Order: sequence, then structure tokens, then C-alpha cells
Amino acid sequence: MNLGSELDPKREEIERLLRLAHIHQVRGERSKAKELLQQALELDAENAAVWELLGDYQREAGDWQSAHDAYKKAHELDPSNAPVERKYAEAVLQLTRQQEQYQQWERALEGKGTGDAIALPRNPGLAFLLSLLMPGVGQLYNGQFVKGGVILGIMVVGVIIFLTTPGGSDFIYNLLAYLVNPSRVRGGMSGVQLFAALMMFLAWVYAFIDAPLSAAARNRLI
Repeated sequence: MNLGSELDPKREEIERLLRLAHIHQVRGERSKAKELLQQALELDAENAAVWELLGDYQREAGDWQSAHDAYKKAHELDPSNAPVERKYAEAVLQLTRQQEQYQQWERALEGKGTGDAIALPRNPGLAFLLSLLMPGVGQLYNGQFVKGGVILGIMVVGVIIFLTTPGGSDFIYNLLAYLVNPSRVRGGMSGVQLFAALMMFLAWVYAFIDAPLSAAARNRLI
């Protein structure tokens, strides 16, 4: 008996096992299909087609690590096979994405990172409302502690200026009077008070515009 006649029965048996594996896969019997492929590998562990098919089944089952290993073996056995190379690259990319997502959630759960680090998703509407009611709180809600602290600091300094400078207690009354009836203004506002009022107003506007945008950007990254 020559070598060719010895190889033909083995090749035919492998092809039979592949056909049966495909039938079981179509029926949704993945465990049976995998078992048949393992039998085919026992007959010929250097068969790239069997490794590729095993990778396909593992991918459909959502087991990207096993699919990656199978595609890697198939690629090593048949490096000129373009479809196998593409599937192998896809498995590598998928595992990389999963690892990045895992690291992001791990950092979020451990509370690591800076003020702008990626954390859990945020509600842009809630971020807007918080900053509208109290400038800087929306940024704190987003995890932007430095930015939120700066905005809150501007507001606190502004309040201190109005409480400590002469006529500061009349600021709110005078501000409303300017808008409604300037003739009812009592006294005047110093340059320091006007500057503080302008800074507080700009910080407030920036806060309620920035908060929802930052929340949406964070959610896209996650």
C-alpha cells in the first residue's frame, strides 16, 4: 500500500467529520460540532481548514479568546490564506477592545483617575440642570473635579466680595432694578462689584453649557 492510499482514508474521514460538524452547527448543536472537530484534529492536527472552522464556531459562540487561538493556529499553518488572516486580525481587534473596556470599568469601580477620567455614564440633562441651579455642580457630577472646583470657587469669591464691600448687600436689588426700572437703583455699584458680577455670570453661562456637552462626550467614549 502506497502513501497516497494511506492518506486518502484519513482525508475522507476528516471531510466526513467536517460535514457532520457543519450539520450539527446548523442545528444549533455547538457542543457536538466542537466534539467532531476535535476528532478531526486528532486525525490531523496540522489541518488549517479544521482550525479555521473551529475558530468560526467559537466566534459564533462568543468565545473570542478560543476563536483567536484557533485562527492563530490556522494562520501559522497557512499564512497565505487571506480569509484566515482577516479572521485572525478581527479576533485580535475584538480582544483588544474587550480588554480596553474591562480596564475602563475597572478604573471606574476602583475610583481611579483624574478629574476628567472616564467613569460611569452621565445624564446630560441632569448635568445641565445641576449647573443651571448651582454653577460647577454639573461638572462635579461628570467627574470633572478640577473644572467644577474652579467654577464653584469663582462663585464663592464673588459672593464674598458682595458681602464684604460697602453696598454689597444691595447688589441683587440694584441688579434687578437695572433690568426693570433703573430709576429705583439705590446707590451705585463699585468697579469691583461689577467685575465680580460679570465673572459670576460668565462662569454660570459656561457651566450650564459645558456640563451636558461634557456628559455626552464622556458617554460616547464609554
